[in-house]
Amino acid sequence: MNINKKRDLQYFVCCHKKDIRTCFNKRGGRLTGPRRAILDFFHRQKGHFTAEEVFANLIKNYPGLGIATVYRNLSALSSSGVLNRFDFGDGKSEYELSDRHKGGHHHHHLVCSNCGKIIEYDDFIDEEKSFFNKLEKTLCSKYNFFIKGHSLYFYGLCDKCFKESGEK
Repeated sequence: MNINKKRDLQYFVCCHKKDIRTCFNKRGGRLTGPRRAILDFFHRQKGHFTAEEVFANLIKNYPGLGIATVYRNLSALSSSGVLNRFDFGDGKSEYELSDRHKGGHHHHHLVCSNCGKIIEYDDFIDEEKSFFNKLEKTLCSKYNFFIKGHSLYFYGLCDKCFKESGEK
């Protein structure tokens, strides 16, 4: 199947064509077939994915797709703010739908330093919300900087790795 042929692969109902085009036009990009397919993938598969994982999933339906095209488009989608790009310390970039983009949600990450498991943490309590709001306001004022968002990673051991390590 040709990835550039117009087909209804847009499961991302939160993104109307006009809105999603606006995301790209801000950075000079276009809504191409590969970008539509990648967006479709991220809206159907919640989580964090490397370029290789995205490629492996898309190549099943688009045998002519190249890995370089996936890398290039993940970079463009990240630059436009539709995807978030993370480096959790394993040398591989991972991507997820941005919380600034419709369909994403704000969360922090718990990253296992042993097995690489990533847990999304979004059940914030009032004290956490208050702390981060105060911190953002303080940083804005102190550095005359407008904060649009933040990312936070906590590194440690997941339950399974902690039990296997024998640590107390």
